[in-house]
Amino acid sequence: MSPTINSTTCAYCYIDIDINSHRSNLALVCVEIFSARFCSFGHLISFFMTLQSESAAFVDATDSRYGFSSKDLRKLGGSEVSRIDDLISIDHEWSSKIPSFSNQKAIVTKLPSYGSRIIFRLFWDIAPLACENFATLCTNGGNSLDANCSGGKKSKPAPVGESGKELTYRKSSIHRVVPKFIVQGGDFVFGNGSGGESIYNGKKFKDERAGLEMKHNKAGVLSMGNSGKNSNTSQFFITLDKVPQCDGKHVVFGEVISGMEVVHAMESFGTYSGDPTVPILITDCGAYTPLMTPSAGSWYDRPDPDSYAGFTPEFMVRPRAAILTPTITITEKFRFALGDHATIVSVSVDEVGNENLDRVIMEMLQNFALDVVLAAPACARLIKTMDVPQSWKDTKRCPSKEDVFLVSKPIDALSTLINNSWLGKHSEWILSGSFA
Repeated sequence: MSPTINSTTCAYCYIDIDINSHRSNLALVCVEIFSARFCSFGHLISFFMTLQSESAAFVDATDSRYGFSSKDLRKLGGSEVSRIDDLISIDHEWSSKIPSFSNQKAIVTKLPSYGSRIIFRLFWDIAPLACENFATLCTNGGNSLDANCSGGKKSKPAPVGESGKELTYRKSSIHRVVPKFIVQGGDFVFGNGSGGESIYNGKKFKDERAGLEMKHNKAGVLSMGNSGKNSNTSQFFITLDKVPQCDGKHVVFGEVISGMEVVHAMESFGTYSGDPTVPILITDCGAYTPLMTPSAGSWYDRPDPDSYAGFTPEFMVRPRAAILTPTITITEKFRFALGDHATIVSVSVDEVGNENLDRVIMEMLQNFALDVVLAAPACARLIKTMDVPQSWKDTKRCPSKEDVFLVSKPIDALSTLINNSWLGKHSEWILSGSFA
């Protein structure tokens, strides 16, 4: 495949997940999307449905009629957002356009609280074949390596494989979710776990011994799905717990470094038969370049009459912040202030202890599992000796220490992230908190 797919260009990859059509319901644009209805075990009947309205387009089209303060849903106040459900239901034109799931109207007004992006670190030194296969399918056959993942430059279409399907995970489904076991996807041929195709001329490829020797000993292990020995194609799974029954049978080739909240959100819609109770799709995927690719957040399809599709996709970045506080009580105040506008990793001094504090934070930063450290004033002295790790300094866009280690009171936490962090200063990114 593409000669640019290697351990340097694709050390990390990401997939963006859409659960229960949240993204399309929020967008409110006239587009045809793939949906799915689940029947008996392992069986998926595919059909197309037209979603002719969603919340963003409703606000964009009726701002004058209903006196909204803006045509942009993200800029509306809480009282305005709370009115949308009732306004759509009484509007003669728009009420007939709302899609229904389980006899309930699917009116969505907010980005998903869990975000959408999952980032994997690939074990190229352990399972190079599996890594090359996965990375190539994440990057549209290598065609999206140069594309701007935040919604700018459009990538070329993926090459077509032996099955007649495009060689990409984009627009494929997560077809199997078993709580406390695994989340499985990658069958872009049939979408039900019975198909799949590798990048190696469509053929199944061998198990790599070093990958077989790796253990499925925690949640977040990335492993190859198969139908037996040496039968790897495109299917993969993410563990939700320790699953020793998979050891020696499936090739481990990576791990989740960010986005386990998205993985657990998928788990909540799983069943012990494996059939998810709602459609779960991979809407986007690609190579993750640390400090240059947004690490967490969700897609927002902004209504755009000048666009052929009727919308322009914008990635709403959600900073991954370690909250350094003296007590758990203060941590909760930070959580309340930041809401869903940040992915929070709490580091309470009274839990971790001063002696382990530097190690815990620096390990997360070193592995690109964290974007910023936000310290309460009482803990400001603890971050003075910290610095950005060497792995950050080795990148093309390393931020200054002052833009990574921040001090703030809980009430000012969101504005500090927006105005003072390196993510907020990134000219090409839009932080979800910017519209709060």
